[in-house]
Amino acid sequence: MNEMKQKLTLRQIAKLAGTSKSTVSRVLTSHPSVSPKTRARIDAVIKKHKFKPNLFARGLAGGRTGLIAVLTSEINSGFYAEVIKGIDQVASQHQGHLLSSFAHGIDDYIDLWESFAEGGRVDGMILIAPPMEILNCKLRPGMIPVTLCSCRTQDMKKGWDQVDSVTVDNETAMIDVLKHLQEQGCSRFGFVAGPDNVFDALERKRAFEKFIAEHPNLMGSLIPAHMTRESGRTAILNYLQQSSLPVDAFVAVNDLAALGTLEALKELGLAVPKNVAVTGFDDDSASGILGLTTIHMPMLDLGRETARLLFERLARQREALPVQHSTVGMTLKIRTTSLRSQSPA
Repeated sequence: MNEMKQKLTLRQIAKLAGTSKSTVSRVLTSHPSVSPKTRARIDAVIKKHKFKPNLFARGLAGGRTGLIAVLTSEINSGFYAEVIKGIDQVASQHQGHLLSSFAHGIDDYIDLWESFAEGGRVDGMILIAPPMEILNCKLRPGMIPVTLCSCRTQDMKKGWDQVDSVTVDNETAMIDVLKHLQEQGCSRFGFVAGPDNVFDALERKRAFEKFIAEHPNLMGSLIPAHMTRESGRTAILNYLQQSSLPVDAFVAVNDLAALGTLEALKELGLAVPKNVAVTGFDDDSASGILGLTTIHMPMLDLGRETARLLFERLARQREALPVQHSTVGMTLKIRTTSLRSQSPA
């Protein structure tokens, strides 16, 4: 009996359920043409015998695999893990499973994307904060549905403007940070910026520059860095050793860069927030412990909304569903690293 459970075929399931092999196949691929009564009978046989279909073979045969590809550039913070967790929660509700891959460089990212997009191994794909160079690749007819997470484009030439996307409201969040720092008496800001090929980093830089340009009484400097603790530390050390422009607040592109900033200021003997305020973005788990003022990004919600859009697209593939661009809000978490008005004289 155990051997039968392991080797049960579609033909055997059909015989046990009193139906045809093609009907069983339609049930496994979630085809809507099967009656609820017949579907329940087949599902009961599958459950009883613990049948597990070959997902890859099903995909190559033109059916649904139940697999969703999730591509990320790398895992260097809690952001990716939380977003993937949110995606998985929604995928589980749809009896789906995730196939996660991590690319090393833009060439590897493009290779993985093309492999999944045309290989028939997955039903759909989610790209989490992809390097923006991928938007230079042209979408071709017949590719599986894809949803962008923490990325968006208005470029109509490559077809990506017709891809569903979920982003966060970086501009409003940056305004909230800078207004809070103004209330603390800050007027000379240093923005520890990230790379321009990361959507959120680019959006935050643009929002920072726009706010400074609209407020002539403020001064703003851009400090190039990567979105890591080490890079944030090095960038601040170099800036303070080489620049004569005074800064009373550092606004970091993410929490890791902010942690590096705090490290550098400690090494140089500058008190936070008495001498200089520091803020971040994302609200990583360590930020609360360290008292870092930051923008809370609802990472689980970001993942859930991305998966929701993809599964809606998959369920309505035969319809001319309009493109959907969703924006998730963020909230300012005020902690000790920015409260200069309350710091001891």
